[in-house]
Amino acid sequence: MQESVSLSRVPAGTYSQDANSEATLNKPFLLSVAKSSHQAVLADIYQDNINMAVWERPLGLLSAYAHSLLTSSPNFAFKSQGDSAQIEVLLHRVLPDFPGKEAFLKDIALLVDMFACLFDLNHVGLRLTALSNAMCPRFHVDKIPCRLVSTYAGVGSEWLHEAHVVRAHLGHGGHVADHNSGLHEKGRVNQLKAGDVALMKGNEWPTSLGFGIVHRSPMVSAEEPRLFLSLDMI
Repeated sequence: MQESVSLSRVPAGTYSQDANSEATLNKPFLLSVAKSSHQAVLADIYQDNINMAVWERPLGLLSAYAHSLLTSSPNFAFKSQGDSAQIEVLLHRVLPDFPGKEAFLKDIALLVDMFACLFDLNHVGLRLTALSNAMCPRFHVDKIPCRLVSTYAGVGSEWLHEAHVVRAHLGHGGHVADHNSGLHEKGRVNQLKAGDVALMKGNEWPTSLGFGIVHRSPMVSAEEPRLFLSLDMI
């Protein structure tokens, strides 16, 4: 799975705003999501009108290792920081020795390198966690500049197009169920797939002006858990 980490800051993705969003919900077009099967799409996060960039990729053999990890260690949780080499060494010590382990380690190291390269970071904060319940079940925006998220097993994060958001209701029940607060009554929930690598702008991105991507954790259970990776700037 090792690939080049060269990322240029030029638009590379397909810009995806629901074609009927404006007409259906009668809201102005504000922000879009860039998606592509090529890793260079992640550089589109620097575009002011993009609040999430998604590298759509298949997991291949990485999926088998991730499911083995969930089966053997349903409470697995790892949190650390450093460069890709340091994190890879630490992860090698704690991850179980199943077929595909080396490829899994190299893939995480690749994502750390890409994240560090894109934002000119010496160190990255990493969290790799097995989840049997939703960490953040309500729609919200992260109070950070940007975060990388990816799901190696199970269902991916849920998110909303800007035209489907009622930002005044984020974190409040309003006239909809609490877990749907912030979702327009005619809005639709979108979901990342396992394997997708997403850069999500938060409200502290310099040009976001409080318009980071609205998202939430998906519903999971002990019977259908999730292996979730996130990378943060430190």
